[in-house]
Amino acid sequence: MLSLHSLSLRRTVLRAVGAWLLLAALLLVPQVQPSQAAPVGADWTRGAGVHAAVHFVGQYKDAHGRVAYCTDFERLAPDSSGGYDGGHSGGFIRSDGTELTAAENSALSYLLHRWGATSDNATAASVQLAVWALTSPGMAWDSPGMKAILRAEQLPADIVAEARSMTGTAFSEAGPYTVEIGLKPAASEGTVSAAVEVLGANGQPAAGLAAAAELSGPFTLAEKESSTWTSGEEPYRLKLLRTGLGSGSLKVSIPRTPAAAVQWLVPNRGDVQRLLFAAVVEPRDAAAAIADLPAFQPAVATKSSAARTHAGAAVHDILTVSSAPGAGNASVPWLSVPGTDAPVSVEVVSTLWGPLDSKPVLREIVPEETPRVGTVTTRVEGPGEYNTAELVVPAPGWYVWTESINPESALPAAAAPYVLAWQGQFGIAAETTFVPWVPEVRTQLSTNNALVGDQVTDAVTGSGFGPPAPGSEGTITLSMYGPLTERPLPVAEIPADARLHSEVTVPVLNGDQTSDAFAAFADPGCYTVVATYAGDEHTNAFTSAFGEPSETVCVDLPAPAEPAEPTEPGESASPAAKDAPAAPAVSDGPAQAVPPLQRPELAQTGARAEVTAGAALVLLGLGLACLHQGGAFRRRTR
Repeated sequence: MLSLHSLSLRRTVLRAVGAWLLLAALLLVPQVQPSQAAPVGADWTRGAGVHAAVHFVGQYKDAHGRVAYCTDFERLAPDSSGGYDGGHSGGFIRSDGTELTAAENSALSYLLHRWGATSDNATAASVQLAVWALTSPGMAWDSPGMKAILRAEQLPADIVAEARSMTGTAFSEAGPYTVEIGLKPAASEGTVSAAVEVLGANGQPAAGLAAAAELSGPFTLAEKESSTWTSGEEPYRLKLLRTGLGSGSLKVSIPRTPAAAVQWLVPNRGDVQRLLFAAVVEPRDAAAAIADLPAFQPAVATKSSAARTHAGAAVHDILTVSSAPGAGNASVPWLSVPGTDAPVSVEVVSTLWGPLDSKPVLREIVPEETPRVGTVTTRVEGPGEYNTAELVVPAPGWYVWTESINPESALPAAAAPYVLAWQGQFGIAAETTFVPWVPEVRTQLSTNNALVGDQVTDAVTGSGFGPPAPGSEGTITLSMYGPLTERPLPVAEIPADARLHSEVTVPVLNGDQTSDAFAAFADPGCYTVVATYAGDEHTNAFTSAFGEPSETVCVDLPAPAEPAEPTEPGESASPAAKDAPAAPAVSDGPAQAVPPLQRPELAQTGARAEVTAGAALVLLGLGLACLHQGGAFRRRTR
């Protein structure tokens, strides 16, 4: 190629001719494709490029396939040389002896690496312009030398614009390079997303660099993902699929990154241009560790199937299973087996404690010596609601469930290290079942036979009463009904026409006690007592039957005093007759369970009221007869 500066008419003709010869030599720029080649000497032929107005602007290619671009614009063309040496590598030095800066070497290396091997004519022409701008003295963009070339060659505007853009990009995206890998869990469980960026020296994305990914551990790339790509302005995204439990790594390699150096050939003549043919490349890589799956903690919220029931009933626990939040309240999903999406299962061990004599108090651990009904096991496979097997509550009192999860119960067994243990609290209200006490009251009147005017008491035996509830009265009411016309038969309900005679109360007591006396009997007939306990929060209500024999007393009218035996007129009864004991009283009622109250009248007669009335009439008749006889007698003695 010849230097355009030799065109000055003010210089001598000889110098003008020499300059034109130099410019012609410099236009012999290396080419890529042999099909476009034309002999230029030293085994180099023209490749891709543009035949401009004066020069060929583009690349050259030798018999070994190496692509080169002309530099040292002011020197002779390559065909003026008898040959080139084996090549040099490192930082480039311009023909005037100035060294390229590290940034300029990096940009030149990037330019050759990214676009140097192109087979596109326009692109090759743009590369050659950018190479001249970087390597030839006085040829920088917007310099007089570059402006002169552009005027002389009349290259298409888009080729020039692309060359300027290539130069800017080369400076922007040149190395040294760093590879950054960003990992984060993907939206779908069991996957990890990776964003890979290749950054130039100024921290901006560097495009056009071949990259490859390599996975280790239980991971594979998603079907649509490729393990090789070319870097661009945006991060390259990979979707990694877990195939098992464990950790791994993602390694990204860029085997050929342009370093801050180039390779060139030197002719055997000092006045012939050098040929710039390749960037010096070096590998860049980075690796990112893919963390193992985090351990998760199953959480169990429970509710007893019955808050209140009776002894002998079967109860179960209702489990609401979830995954507890992790550190910082971060969400940790329930673990699924990678590659199968099947959830890991664990066993929830539920223990029913009781009976307890008082309502359980919330605690972190179960108090020592707490009685236990039994334990059941439920295998759960992820969040949801489950029912445990049933257990029978045997007696009155409070019962409460607790739950625990042992990581060793995990299936598959390999998932055990990923499960955290769980232990529920003791005394949670929702997990508590109460079985009320069922009382029994047995009573016995002090007598089952009495007379009008008598009073009786009740012997009370209580059992089955629980601890008193706050605010309860804690009394048993003994209600006496009567008089009744006949001895009642036991019935569950109090007859509607039964009349209340009187009431007494006794305190609730598991044991024996005696009531105060009922009101005195004013009328004959039968009376019966009903024992009632209203119940409270802890103990069920109780009502005895109406007409229980032990609670029934029949009341008679007192018998009148019995007169002395009749004697002959003028005789008086013998002392022995007056002191003779009365006949024992006779009762048509049931045998007395309690000795009768002592009454003088019953010591003289045991006849019922109607018998006593009949006897009085007989005695009255006998009296009248005696009076009649007496009158006659008196008349006779006169």
